[in-house]
Amino acid sequence: MGDISRRAHNIAQVRDLARRRLPRAIWEFIERGTEDDLLTGRNVEALQKVQLLPRTLRDVSGRSSEIELFGRRQPLPLVIAPTGVSDLLWHRGERAIASAAASAGIPFTQTTSSTTSFADIAKCATAGHWMQMYLWERRDLSWRVVENAAENGAEVLVLTVDTPMWPLREFNKRAGMGNPVRINRTLVSDFLKRPSWFASVIARYYLQGGLPQFANYPPEVGGKLTGTVSRVANSASVCWADVDELRKRWSGKLVIKGVLSAEDAKIALDHGVDGIAVSNHGGRNFDSSPPAIDVLASVVDAVGDRATVLFDSGVRRGADVVKALAIGAKAVLIGRATLYGCAAGGQAGARHAIDLLANEIDVAMAMVGVNRLDELDRSYLLPGTIRV
Repeated sequence: MGDISRRAHNIAQVRDLARRRLPRAIWEFIERGTEDDLLTGRNVEALQKVQLLPRTLRDVSGRSSEIELFGRRQPLPLVIAPTGVSDLLWHRGERAIASAAASAGIPFTQTTSSTTSFADIAKCATAGHWMQMYLWERRDLSWRVVENAAENGAEVLVLTVDTPMWPLREFNKRAGMGNPVRINRTLVSDFLKRPSWFASVIARYYLQGGLPQFANYPPEVGGKLTGTVSRVANSASVCWADVDELRKRWSGKLVIKGVLSAEDAKIALDHGVDGIAVSNHGGRNFDSSPPAIDVLASVVDAVGDRATVLFDSGVRRGADVVKALAIGAKAVLIGRATLYGCAAGGQAGARHAIDLLANEIDVAMAMVGVNRLDELDRSYLLPGTIRV
């Protein structure tokens, strides 16, 4: 941790440490987008164009970045977004990020394709255990995963709705980094070029019994990370009726993630969702989608106070978080930041990434002149720099 904190003073520098340690195939899986790989950059650029309007000569000595989210008080307006392959970044990387989140007092979102059991993550994610879900064509298998998550204490279910089929991640396909992972010459070559990573991650897994498996898939699906997984293609038939079914089956909070349309946000309210995550999947699904920050205001205005709006995609600085909250989001999901941290230094690295953002949020609050995050509104944004 001390080494990382001396070498990385912002998320960009954590990112660089991660890139230098990881094989190219895994680095591209977490870093790049889809098709021409334009949206990942547009997300960041769009957030950079939003400008905050500082207010001066205010006493900001009593700053607190605490919020209440779905009935739980937490010290930061952050949630760890659902992200894959954490266990290939670091030995037991999922547990590392979940534990880092817990130590920072923020929730961790576990993915459908997690390689750690719900029960094991529940032991780590003590500041909030969220579960992300894709729905498969075999809905009965999906419902079993949902029930398993509930039985192991997951509090919030996040239904990802922006992936009706596998995106055109052509560079992932070339490298064999799909679901499941396909071992090929390119992948093996990439792995062997990072001997330190290979020894500390892949070799260590094999010494302990083998590579991680999809831990929460039903037996009918299969669970090998590098094997044949059946019946798990994202279902193109997912619709609002499935949201209704989930609402019946899930007694906790229900969030739909991947909404970019204000009209879809309004429809979601009629189907009983508790939260809407404005997200374009970090630019990883459809290159022609708009930057998520450009549609946030329209979704916030459409929803009003009838549901909690979350923001995701493109966050690289604490000031980005403050911008999203000023527009009207309640909290922000972060994904790549803690993946970088985990890849660079395991749990300590992931916690360092969170701490960097936390400090930047605190500085931004002081600079714009607020002591509490609920003081933020669009008056703290330079007119004309956000889309309404």
